[in-house]
Amino acid sequence: MKPEIFSEIGPIEKVIVHAPGDEHDQVLPVNVQEYIEEKGKIIKNKNFLLFDDIIHTKLAKSQHQTFKDIINFYKPNSCIEISSLYDKKDAFYDLLKGDFPIINLMYTRDIAAIIGNDIFLTCSHSIVRKKERKLSKNLFNKSIFKNYNIVDFKKIGKGLSLEGGDIFVISNEIVFIGISERTSKKAIDLIVPYIFKQNFKYVVALDLPKKRSMMHLDTIFTQISRNEAILFDDSDNNSINKLNVYLASKNNKDQKLKKISINILDLFKDFGFKFKIINCGGNKSNFKLREQLTDGANSFALDIGKIIMYNCNDKTIEELKKNGYHHITSKLFKKDIKGFGKILKSDKKVVVSIDGSELVKGRGGPRCMTLPIRRGLI
Repeated sequence: MKPEIFSEIGPIEKVIVHAPGDEHDQVLPVNVQEYIEEKGKIIKNKNFLLFDDIIHTKLAKSQHQTFKDIINFYKPNSCIEISSLYDKKDAFYDLLKGDFPIINLMYTRDIAAIIGNDIFLTCSHSIVRKKERKLSKNLFNKSIFKNYNIVDFKKIGKGLSLEGGDIFVISNEIVFIGISERTSKKAIDLIVPYIFKQNFKYVVALDLPKKRSMMHLDTIFTQISRNEAILFDDSDNNSINKLNVYLASKNNKDQKLKKISINILDLFKDFGFKFKIINCGGNKSNFKLREQLTDGANSFALDIGKIIMYNCNDKTIEELKKNGYHHITSKLFKKDIKGFGKILKSDKKVVVSIDGSELVKGRGGPRCMTLPIRRGLI
């Protein structure tokens, strides 16, 4: 299976996913507390598993199955379930257990990134996700991937972290990466030469606030069509246009990120992307903040202008409808699959909303739950 990602919105062909499983039943209340009290002091909890709450595993499995069913309905047999690639005797199943059960593996976006035709094995920021690194290395060295170029970030990363939620392939020339809580500028500089070995010409980096609510670039931005993007931009407090922007060019001798004076949206205009911004949460600050928390800015593109998002993001869906998107639900998918398909596969722009009440508890949306391996060219 040849990896090929040259856009965020090309028609999906193959995507790696992983359903919630029994490992989630190992999570205790203490594991969903970022800070705890110890000897009268508030300290960071070393056993925090990055989820905001315990999930109802049975319901989470059902919600994730619906998510996969919709993707497979749009492109038959496009979802590759990680567990299907392993024998029951494989060490994969041991990795799901232990001190830190791999509950975050359902957010497959972070275990790797396909940039062009290369596979970049990432390296997680948190110790509770380190076991995923062993799994991804094993996964991508299996027969269906092993004949393709793999860049192992752990080998070149000098102890730094790099996570897939920060990496966007905007076009066959531009890669857009977040300088985030989990991906540093130094880490990006280390992979820039590998990106430029292909035909990419620019790497753009946006310096995000270093906080959990904006852990990755895809917590505030997703491209949904050629010139549309959902964006969380709380202009009342911290506008995206005030964030520092860095640019690396293949034509520059050192190929390092350099700070530039232009804001990010104007830079994309210079590159020919006049993004029409669809506001996550609408126009009021309280709804922007609420729906950024529930991943309103984190959608997954099945194709150009065909996206999936959580149904709890009402205000964001309203904004999409104002911008010509036809809204259909996973309930319609189950009730009237023929009618659902007629709309989804029409020429209309479509937003499909799914129930993600349990899936969202780990701070991850539909984009987080997908690792595209191959998209059609646009």
